[in-house]
Amino acid sequence: MHFPAPLKSNSLKIMLLGSGELGKEVAIEAQRLGIEVIAVDRYPNAPAHQVAHEAHVIDMQNEDEVIDLVRRVRPDYILPEIEAISIEALFKAEREGFNVIPNAEAVNKTMNRKNIRKFAAEELGLKTSAYRFVSSFEELEEAAEAIGFPCVIKPVMSSSGHGQSVARSRQDLQKSWAVAQEARGDASELIVEEFVDFDYEITLLTARNGKETIFCEPIGHEQKDGDYIFSWQPAFMTPAAKEAAEAVAPGRRPA
Repeated sequence: MHFPAPLKSNSLKIMLLGSGELGKEVAIEAQRLGIEVIAVDRYPNAPAHQVAHEAHVIDMQNEDEVIDLVRRVRPDYILPEIEAISIEALFKAEREGFNVIPNAEAVNKTMNRKNIRKFAAEELGLKTSAYRFVSSFEELEEAAEAIGFPCVIKPVMSSSGHGQSVARSRQDLQKSWAVAQEARGDASELIVEEFVDFDYEITLLTARNGKETIFCEPIGHEQKDGDYIFSWQPAFMTPAAKEAAEAVAPGRRPA
């Protein structure tokens, strides 16, 4: 596939809403393809700002600021890179003919822990850890006691894992509540989750092409205290674990 040169009247433009370390990697790869990159974040000199063709600083949770920038830049593709973005602006951009990757509804589900958990657990019936949503400290205490300790406490909408913590006893709940309120995003509602003692964390990218479901090699992740550290591909999984992960996808490829 061939693209026109960047910074030309017919260039192909991608706008990154969020310009962190992962956004920087996307920007670099896009530039290798000849795509013009517009990096956007809430603070100056974000990592992707440093390598993009064009950089902007706005309040990405402000619907008017986001849609105004989209209309001025007129990107061919809009790629949300963090959770703290005005979803309403993405729906509006899509209605105006802009291409949100993968689409505004998918972003709406995946960028909000409440939306994606309810969709996965309640609509699709997928296996998840036990969970409850709370909006006050009293509800947090009640949910933690019901789920049991240790439990994981996160804002339903935050960026890069900020605001999440593990409460190992009732005495930790006040600290967890305070940590959540300092999150980047909306801490008005939290999710309390059952603690799962796992060996490793992976992402299995899955795509359906109309004929079959295909899988990329698993991507491993490492976090520390809720903060993302690094990822690598391929991550080692036993054949049985990989098969079990693939089996979660409806319409998976034939054996």
